[in-house]
Amino acid sequence: MREWSPHSYEKISIFSDYLQQFAVAAGSATNRVYIDAFGGDTVNVLRGSGRTFAGSAEIALAIEPPFSHLRFFELKAGRAAALRRLIASDPRRASVIEGDCNSTMAGVLAGLPVQAPTFAFLDPDGMELNWSTIRMLADHKRRYANETGKSKVEMWVLFSSAGIVRVLGSNRQLALEKGFPEKIARLYGAWGPWERVWEAKLDGEISGGDAKKAYLFLYMDRLASLGYRHLLVRPIENSRNELFAMVFVTDHPAGASIMKWAVERDRAIPEPGTLFDAVESRPPYEDLHTGWRESFPIELPEWEELG
Repeated sequence: MREWSPHSYEKISIFSDYLQQFAVAAGSATNRVYIDAFGGDTVNVLRGSGRTFAGSAEIALAIEPPFSHLRFFELKAGRAAALRRLIASDPRRASVIEGDCNSTMAGVLAGLPVQAPTFAFLDPDGMELNWSTIRMLADHKRRYANETGKSKVEMWVLFSSAGIVRVLGSNRQLALEKGFPEKIARLYGAWGPWERVWEAKLDGEISGGDAKKAYLFLYMDRLASLGYRHLLVRPIENSRNELFAMVFVTDHPAGASIMKWAVERDRAIPEPGTLFDAVESRPPYEDLHTGWRESFPIELPEWEELG
């Protein structure tokens, strides 16, 4: 069992709305694939309320029309065991892969149909997701997509600027001794621009807010380099003023439209300690990424790809 904040509940609610519409839109396909790189807990509780809600695995298994292939990755043995119990009645469609998704993804993708509409949910707790895995997913259907005009693997990725700030910290020497920059380099798959942002923040050239936004938009730059036609993001600040975001990439305009609808629609957000859920309205989607470098206070270097 794991407790979650209202922000996490909102995320899973958006996920459920989008995944249902994805399955409907892909309903005529022979196969439909769902990939969950961080399967997580099967019992989820809203912090302070005791209310339980379905996690991503439970939601994906219940979607109609059903996914033909569901792959749940999970590093922690206890969570993996719980996921196996969850899929026990559906072994033909679903499987659990215990271990680091960065190491096991290639083998799993090799066994999945490239013609199938595929959605990947990438929701790590921290900095666990390597860029090599993102690139692997983007390349999985690339040749087929190029030949047919279909979409590559759609991805919805959690990115935490606050997590980068915490990992790198404000002590340059300590971060270097702990090997934290190498961790961030694996996240981006490269050196260069994010290092310059970190140094500028430490030296007082830019504000903490500018640094957080730059970390996010640099990640979106990397996603754009994979050739996706549509990138959507809405930064979210939680109760501790920590910035994180769910970044969506697709080649299909319908996918972009559906995700905008899911993110923008009014939804009930439970508040701990209250009797009734409050329906909160959402502002319309705004493109915050395009042209961001032109207004950024410092010049950034080119990317230096990891070997």
